[in-house]
Amino acid sequence: MASRQELLDSIQPDMKLTKNFFMRIYGYEISFPGFAEIALTDMEKAGCSKARTYYQRFVGEYEKKHDEEIKTVAEWYRKQLDRKGDGTDWRKQHEAELRKEDLHQKSDRELLILLQKLRAENQL
Repeated sequence: MASRQELLDSIQPDMKLTKNFFMRIYGYEISFPGFAEIALTDMEKAGCSKARTYYQRFVGEYEKKHDEEIKTVAEWYRKQLDRKGDGTDWRKQHEAELRKEDLHQKSDRELLILLQKLRAENQL
């Protein structure tokens, strides 16, 4: 795989603008914000006047597809929770685990204050 600099160095006036090339720019943009602007500016300087339009189209299509995939996963996950009931037991268990982890991080003084609050609220 080409480095960022190799990708920039590969920009030529007569280059073929491919989906794969724009995908590589997008990938570097995610890891190094601002990279796409550098690449697109270099492409425009090399005479690729429609590069920005093509890149924006690619990103729009890619993100739309990604969002659809996420929605599919979310729907599957919701159905899994529905099959197990409303998921309340799982949520309560998860919340209890988070509270337990939080308690391990508290000092003895903080634990005593919490215990006093719980007693005052008649929770214990």
